[in-house]
Amino acid sequence: MQAVGLLQALGYKRIRYYHGGMSDWRENDGPVESDDLRDAPRVMAVPKKDSSQPMPLSWSMALDVLGQWSIDKLFLFWLAMIVVFGVVYWVAGLGMGYGLQAGGNAVRFDFGGLVTAVYFSFVTALSIGYGDVVPLGPMRIFAIAEGAIGLLIFGCLISKLVSRRQEALVEETHRIAFEDRLDRVRTNLHLVLNDLDAILEISTNQPLLTEASIRRFESTVSVFSGELQTVHDLLYRASLLPDEQPLESLLANLTVCLRELADLLSRSNGQKRTASLDSNLRSVASLAKEICGECVPRTYAPDLKQWMDQIQELARKIS
Repeated sequence: MQAVGLLQALGYKRIRYYHGGMSDWRENDGPVESDDLRDAPRVMAVPKKDSSQPMPLSWSMALDVLGQWSIDKLFLFWLAMIVVFGVVYWVAGLGMGYGLQAGGNAVRFDFGGLVTAVYFSFVTALSIGYGDVVPLGPMRIFAIAEGAIGLLIFGCLISKLVSRRQEALVEETHRIAFEDRLDRVRTNLHLVLNDLDAILEISTNQPLLTEASIRRFESTVSVFSGELQTVHDLLYRASLLPDEQPLESLLANLTVCLRELADLLSRSNGQKRTASLDSNLRSVASLAKEICGECVPRTYAPDLKQWMDQIQELARKIS
């Protein structure tokens, strides 16, 4: 009893092992935890939604479906809707007694009446409303529904035409920017080649490059690495590919630059390099190794593949 009182005073309530056993603990009115699941509070199960039930069709879903249709499909659907509504107006005048009225007289159930009904359907769908033909009875509500649906479909059609023009303008803008980028790549490759030639001439006259030449060499290799990345992107994941002639010009310039770079590295083999220069050289070698006739995911002319294979061979020398 004293042991139990001491344990209770110390705050021990979850005692699993006691030398007196559970009977002694119960006799001394010790608190006992119950593991019976029947004492646990019950949680109400949340009913699951039946995925097999069809989702209700809403206006937003209908607009999404219309937005995915092409211009031709939307226009044909719009014309078909007008013809169907016109036939309904024409048939309603005979079967229900409520159809259309033109000039104070009911539209007859003949070919002329069918033409008048289709004419009224066009006018209603376009929301022109001349007033020469009017609906009667319940057909008024039907005409209002046709006007709303016609405006909705015609609005989607106009939106498609506008977006198509915008896409053409965006594509033209991308093409112009793409051609400008190609011109900059050609210009930068020529500058890289001139710098490499100048550094190569310096290395011919003296065994080791000066500090200024090393900085110039490091800057040239950095620019060359960026332009090589651009050519790599053109070959692998460009959405707008250049023609084969400008692409062959880029690959030819790239090959000449790599050949000059490999020659310069072979002559300055004992020259101490900076960490930035080594990093740019590794980047150049890695990108050039991925430019080969069998590596790129697109099919090119045999002449282009030959340039690519030369680039890969030069990449091995640089690495």
